[in-house]
Amino acid sequence: MAELVWEGKYERGVRVLPARAPVVLHTDEVHEGDGAGGPWKNRLVLGDQADVLPTLASDLAGQVSLVYVDPPFETGGEFDFQASVHGSPARGSRLRGDDLPRLAVPAYRDSRGLDAWLAWFDGAMRAAFDLLAVGGSLYVHLDAHVAHYAKVVLDEVFGPGAFQREIVWRIGWVSGFKSRARGWIRNHDTLLFYAKGGRPATFHKEYIPYPPGYVRRDGKPPRGRGYPIEDVWNGSDVDRMDSIQIMSFSGEKVGYPTQKNESLVSRVVRASSSPGDLVLDFCVGSGTTAVVAEKLGRRWIACDASSIAVHATRKRLMRLPQVRPLVVQRAGEREPGSSDGARHGDACEPPRGGPRKLSARVAVAGRRATIELASFALPPRAVPPSTRAGVAHWSQWIDGWCIDWDHRGGAMVTLATGSRVWRSRAQAGLPLSATHAYDGPGRYVALVKAFDVLGGEAVKRLEVEVA
Repeated sequence: MAELVWEGKYERGVRVLPARAPVVLHTDEVHEGDGAGGPWKNRLVLGDQADVLPTLASDLAGQVSLVYVDPPFETGGEFDFQASVHGSPARGSRLRGDDLPRLAVPAYRDSRGLDAWLAWFDGAMRAAFDLLAVGGSLYVHLDAHVAHYAKVVLDEVFGPGAFQREIVWRIGWVSGFKSRARGWIRNHDTLLFYAKGGRPATFHKEYIPYPPGYVRRDGKPPRGRGYPIEDVWNGSDVDRMDSIQIMSFSGEKVGYPTQKNESLVSRVVRASSSPGDLVLDFCVGSGTTAVVAEKLGRRWIACDASSIAVHATRKRLMRLPQVRPLVVQRAGEREPGSSDGARHGDACEPPRGGPRKLSARVAVAGRRATIELASFALPPRAVPPSTRAGVAHWSQWIDGWCIDWDHRGGAMVTLATGSRVWRSRAQAGLPLSATHAYDGPGRYVALVKAFDVLGGEAVKRLEVEVA
């Protein structure tokens, strides 16, 4: 079999395999959710896959049914998250999302260099192989920058017989700046589909319904279920799946630069998993895989090395009408006794600008306590003066906040949330107070955590005495 060799793959003729020492995953938030979830809690993790996946494998090796991943494409570019500053509640602003002021927040750099990208990808795919169940499916979403290199790496890791299909996703119409390119116009991405062991254990074949009035060439009505979906997606009028990036008014957009359609990822999740199966995405970006898996009743784990990606994902999940129990974690130090030199946490950059300042107050009436946010401040250099000057109320910086009414984490900042207040798309103002009824008298600690539009967080502890 042909082999792809990159710098660092061999040392003195010996194959160098990626280090796989587990790290400690710190739990920062526990969201109990709105529906039944059993003992399982979905997981959103801040950390590079090189740290997170080996840690997951210690408990979940061979248990993942589906991996969908949309990794960096090695384009050489830098990508920003477009954070929206919310309208002022004092002015009753009801601007649409596309009309709100936006701030560019660095999301990730896509410029490792080909050799470094191949080493990263090889390590990620070996970790994914360990996590996948026999018959589990892998979809890797790429474009022409590295898709052909990735195919050779995947053949080496999974075996050539594991390859199932190359899926071409037509992005959509060609117009404007895109059409000025010299030569053929790029208008597709590639999804490489593999199955561990060579045969997918799950595949739910889908059909596109025939349009009204459809008849066969002989004039008779159709007897089948519709058009079976082929390996070219969005390639005809009956299979519309244009990228949301070319739709000016897509309601799905969250400002993440490489966000993919829910319709695209839903097709993958429906076909290659069943309700209750475990789905993994270790470059979750805007959070589409987590949101789709949540809506379709799959268990899921999502991670990313970018704090703004974790923020965007959490924000989308908290906006859902219902969300099942989930934990938010971050990769920390390596476990005691680990001596390998792999990095830990260098990709998990702090939120823009430094620490935030949050103040809140509590009022108690009987056994009912009401917590109200009093102020929130970003660091002076977090946003340009021109944007700061246009903000009339401090709450415009906040995407959402939550409260652990009976916090028992001691000095830890772990949050078992009891109340969630999250700004909806149609909401002009953000509720700044929440009330809770305690079961009995006593002294309690309430932990308040606020999330801002730049992906930062602030925490406030409050003493609550109930008579």
